[in-house]
This record gives sequence, structure tokens and C-alpha cells, in this order.
Amino acid sequence: MSRLHRRAPRTLIALTALVITASSLAACSAGSNADEGSGQAPSGAYPVTVEHVYGETTIDEKPERIVTLGWYSQDVVAALGQVPVGVEDFTWGSVDTYLPWFEDEVEELGGELPEIIEFTDAGEYDFEQILALAPDVILANHSGISETDYKRLTEIAPTVAFDKSTWASDRDQLTLTIGAVLDKEAEAQDLLDEADASIAAAAAAHPEFAGIVFSYGWFLAEGETSLGLYLPRDPRVPLLEQLGFTYSPDIAALEDTTKEFYANVSLEELGDIDSQFHIGWGNTPEDVTHTISDPLVSRWSPVADGAYYFFDDQRLAWATTAPSVLSIPSTIDDLADALSGAVPAR
Repeated sequence: MSRLHRRAPRTLIALTALVITASSLAACSAGSNADEGSGQAPSGAYPVTVEHVYGETTIDEKPERIVTLGWYSQDVVAALGQVPVGVEDFTWGSVDTYLPWFEDEVEELGGELPEIIEFTDAGEYDFEQILALAPDVILANHSGISETDYKRLTEIAPTVAFDKSTWASDRDQLTLTIGAVLDKEAEAQDLLDEADASIAAAAAAHPEFAGIVFSYGWFLAEGETSLGLYLPRDPRVPLLEQLGFTYSPDIAALEDTTKEFYANVSLEELGDIDSQFHIGWGNTPEDVTHTISDPLVSRWSPVADGAYYFFDDQRLAWATTAPSVLSIPSTIDDLADALSGAVPAR
């Protein structure tokens, strides 16, 4: 997968939730979301410990200076009323530096836009820059940080990594985890309820989505012989399922074959993937043209039938890539309208 895919939409059906406990208490209250086995620290209880793929992280007191790495976490932090001091660059096509709903929220909070975390020539985070920001906590809940990255980051501040898979997270789990870290669990649940209500309203307004089998992937780069398709653990998939679509069972069956958030499907085998409607993204119109004109891709049923939609508005592409409690209310109606214009008639 290209570097661009990792830094622009690089990208879960719910995984086993992170376990959040207060070490000063004998037991934790059960979470109200659907994640299996999740628990949350009672309000005001510090220290809070969060389990993740690289172990567990303890936050001793309410953090004030927060750095977010990867995507998604910065939206939740802002929605809960705090402005991170450092975030990643979201520049891609029509999006400039900051995600528009995040920028709007920071303005509403009366805060300053955070510093953009840079990468070194070696493709690593600029750890010296992160150190200079003096964070109280580093949130990388939806990211691709390696264990080596994690160890270096923990030398700077307590760091929360992803649960099991890179670039895969469940919206409820991630939001409630950050809510616990910030001692704002009730507010986090309210935000989730509002986001779900927005999606439900959009789904009700577009009954034509119901039951349509879909696929979602990225463009076919020059020389590639396989097409990347997102797996159900990727946040894009459950968002569209909430709108009424049904994810291709042929793609879902590939989830156990990889720990990634996507599967590479050989172009020779693409015809075996059942899909009535394909959603995709590309960096340029040329990427899209190259993809749909490939001899094997062009014979795949959704492309052959003209039942496909490639994002030309990167704002909407980002909104599906990391569908947060900020992005969903801001974009769900536009997203549904855009898809409605391309979805096959029945």
C-alpha cells in the first residue's frame, strides 16, 4: 500500500472493548455500549488505566495538554470541550490542514488551532517536536503506531495505542475510552447518541439504501494487480451499514486472513466478489479513470453496471474514513445525498 494511502485515507465491526479501570477502586462499572467486556472508570476516578495492544497505560490525573496521533481522536477530544496541542495534518485534495468540523469546533471553543505534528525524512513522527509540546497524554487510539513508536512516545507522556489492529477502531469504544480519560464519560455517551440519531434520520430519508450489497476500497495504482477493499473492522463499513447498506459477505469472509484493516483482492478474482454498489476513493480524477478502465475492474459487476461512486469531495471521504461524533452530524446528510445519486435503482 502506498505511503499516500497511509497518510491520506489509509486507513471495525466492534472489537473486544478496551478495559478501563480505576486502580484506586475495587471494581468498575460496566459500559453502556455494545462492546464485549468493556468497563469504565466512575466519574472523577483517577488514576485511570486503559488496556490496549501494547499493554496498559495509566493516566494519573485529568490531562490538559493532549497530543493526538493518527485520525479520529482529535475530533472526540474537541467534541468533549478540549483542544489538543498537537494533531496530524489532514491535507488532502479539498481538505486543507485541519478537518473542517474540527476547525469549526475549535473556533466555537475559542481555542487556538493545534500545532501540526511533522514527520521526519525517515517517515517517523518528529518525537522532539512532540516532546517540546509537553503533553500530559498522547492519544493514538486510531493509528498505525508501532511498538517501537509506542515505547518512544511513553518516554514523553502516557500513551494510549489502538486496541488490536492498526487503523481499526469501533466508534463507541474509542469515544467512551477518551471520555473516561478526560473524565467525561456521560458527555461522550450523549455525543454517541446524537451521532447515531443523525445516521438513523439519514437512513430513514434514504430507504433506497436498504439491503444493497456494497464494497468499499481504494484506487488501483499503476502496475498493481490487486484491489484493496476495506474489511468490516474498518470504521467506514459499519457507518454505511448503519445507513442501510449490506456489506459484501465475500469481503467479510476475508477478515480472518489478515490483521490489516483491508484485504488485497487479485484482479483475477475480483469477479468472485459479490457487490451491487462499489464505493471508492482516489487522489485525482486520473486515479479513478485508471481504476475503472482497467480491463478486469471494468468487468466487475458494479463497475460494468455503472453502480459505483468515487469521492471527489475529500471532506466526505474523510468523514467516512474516521466517522466521529463531530464529523457525522456535520456531513451525514451530504454523504447520503451523494451516495443516493449513484446507488443503483431497484
